[in-house]
Amino acid sequence: MRNMVKLITFTICLVTAFTGNAGPQNLDNQITSADNQSRIEQQDPLRILIVDGFNNHDWQLATRLTKGILESSGLFRVDVSTAPSSQSALEWASWRPKFSQYDVVMQNCNSHGGRAQWPKKVQRDLEKFVSQGGGLYIFHSANNAFPQWPDYNLMIGLGWRNKNFGDAVTINRNEEVIRIPAGEGDNTNHGKRINAVITSMGNHPIHKNLPKQWKAADLEIYRYARGPAKNMTVLSYAKEPETGLNFPVEWTVRYGKGRVYNSTYGHVWKGDTNPDGMRCIAFQTLLIRTLEWLSHKQVSWPPPANFPTKEAISLE
Repeated sequence: MRNMVKLITFTICLVTAFTGNAGPQNLDNQITSADNQSRIEQQDPLRILIVDGFNNHDWQLATRLTKGILESSGLFRVDVSTAPSSQSALEWASWRPKFSQYDVVMQNCNSHGGRAQWPKKVQRDLEKFVSQGGGLYIFHSANNAFPQWPDYNLMIGLGWRNKNFGDAVTINRNEEVIRIPAGEGDNTNHGKRINAVITSMGNHPIHKNLPKQWKAADLEIYRYARGPAKNMTVLSYAKEPETGLNFPVEWTVRYGKGRVYNSTYGHVWKGDTNPDGMRCIAFQTLLIRTLEWLSHKQVSWPPPANFPTKEAISLE
């Protein structure tokens, strides 16, 4: 582990944001690059499993870019488990990821549009993993997946669902979370991707030492994401231009002893090569800090000096 960071070959352009100039905005708690490097070399890497295999987005590229971001930090060891893409594939009989060997599972499968479903035994494995204290990161369109899986809906809190499926959530000007009952409002949907001003709520460890507001690149703001919304905490929101309403961008859910994080960051569409949503410094910073928190570790990754402001995005 002591030579891990030095030996990483920086083969993709996403990695430069994490070298040399990282430092928190609170100077009283400043962590120098040298101090941060020493801390990384002295600890064991957190174990991350990305699960992919089918999606209406470019899941191959999303997985590859995400893996690069995480490994370049020096904090993580990342494995990938790729599910069969077809429900009739013979490989389903042997596909059973060993979730219990990891600190966090990143879910990058999306069954929307008649795509495959995980076998029941794998569903139960994930439920057990999270309920016993594991971390679950719902990557972008993974919150579209598995509407007929009751505990998946509990784990993700809100997802891409019909308006009769469950409650939606908005945030008013006093930063109060307002529940919209099933049947009211609209089906889950979104407008064009925009460079959106994000407003942080509360003082969650993931957002410690971040500004109150920043601009995220190329973001989809989900209107009327729906679900049980139980044991859920909204971390941030953005104003959706067409409705003028504030909808959640990031939220967490407590499921048993485990932690779940859900957001609309990380859009990678077919034909993209180096999408701004993945180059966004806000996304990259939050990704690393979130995985620390999901692992029940102290959030220690410092906000870089080029973290975006309310006025401008920042790309690596």
